[in-house]
Amino acid sequence: MTSLVLMYVYYDKNGDIKAITPGLDESFASICDVATFPLTEVEMFLTAQKSTFDYTVAKISSFAGDKFKLQKKPSTISYTRTLDSYLTKIEPSRAGNIVLIENDTIAKTINIYLSSDFRELQQDGSEEEQESVEDFIRHGYSAIYITERNNPYGLRHTVTFSPRELFEKGSLHFSHENDYTNSSAYTKKIIAGYGYKERVKK
Repeated sequence: MTSLVLMYVYYDKNGDIKAITPGLDESFASICDVATFPLTEVEMFLTAQKSTFDYTVAKISSFAGDKFKLQKKPSTISYTRTLDSYLTKIEPSRAGNIVLIENDTIAKTINIYLSSDFRELQQDGSEEEQESVEDFIRHGYSAIYITERNNPYGLRHTVTFSPRELFEKGSLHFSHENDYTNSSAYTKKIIAGYGYKERVKK
């Protein structure tokens, strides 16, 4: 008999989905409401076949209790250009990465760094480069999925961030309480040049 796998979906007061995790995550629970859905209902988001930004979580109250449903938002035209339509594995970091994802298993943080060279293009780049920077800044929230090694279905943790905030600060840091050693990272790329690395005890 196949067991039912439930995923935790965190959403804000507007019903917008902020994160999807396989277990309760206090960092999201403190600022969001949470509902559980079968993996089969949210798998489309984890593989980026559909975007969480196109759906909301609706709470339906009745005498039988509260139920939760995923509802599609009214369609809108998006002018954001993406490099990939589906979830893509982030390859190991190398020189020249624009966005670096660091899984610090010692400090238990997921750190996101933006290349200073890329940030300088806003002022010093060509017209095409400046347009690329503006496209990045204007993009809605982006998600990084930390998974089992080479397994996009084995979700361990999700980090959602604002490209605009990353551009302004240069780096973002997200704490957690679990061991994510020997992981991979996947995302729907919004720019070329992603890199991933793990920081582990030697």
